[in-house]
Amino acid sequence: FDEPLSNLDAKLRVEMRTEMKLMHQRLKTTTVYVTHDQIEAMTLGDKVAVMKDGIIQQFGTPKEIYNDPANLFVASFIGSPPMNFVPMRLKRKDGGLVALLDSGQARCELPLGMNDAGLEDRDVILGLRPEQIVLAAGEGNGSSSIRAEVQVTEPTGPDTLVFVQLNDTKVCCRLAPDVAPQVGETLTLQFDPSKVLLFDANTGERLGTASSLPAQGHADNVAQFKGR
Repeated sequence: FDEPLSNLDAKLRVEMRTEMKLMHQRLKTTTVYVTHDQIEAMTLGDKVAVMKDGIIQQFGTPKEIYNDPANLFVASFIGSPPMNFVPMRLKRKDGGLVALLDSGQARCELPLGMNDAGLEDRDVILGLRPEQIVLAAGEGNGSSSIRAEVQVTEPTGPDTLVFVQLNDTKVCCRLAPDVAPQVGETLTLQFDPSKVLLFDANTGERLGTASSLPAQGHADNVAQFKGR
């Protein structure tokens, strides 16, 4: 199938996705489905091939593609809203390697558990999904937290998308539907460092995985953020 649902309205596309999946389950035939719609790919496919310029960037299950993207292109293409990307630099500190953000009004030091051979002084991109950022209670716990000013809010019904500014980067957070921050309000946000992905800023290839980052719950192994 080559984009069979592209000319349908949004409501009918959702209905037809369900019908096509039921039909595939009944017929049990191998089907190749071509689409530019990531939602169609993720909901219909048992396996997904993400392509760019005719080259397969990654092939795997929808869960593998979403949780373990091979590079920046896959990470930015799959997911709505897309993954947040924050430029950082790898530096050596206290005998170990840290991902450092020290620009404008925000600073972050994220200790890494990965093999650091040849990675020192490399520019990297930190990747974090919007749903992996949560609203901290009060001022937070002082670790893996960031204070940032709300720029835009988008209530969607099942959740609230909150956009905050981190230096020159806009960061999207997917929060609970009953959260209703005001534009200009300062929030304290937290994330789990083990969920962070790191990508090479020049090649776009992924450097770090969740399993290569430090375990959660140790004071020396959490991201230290100071924001506005």
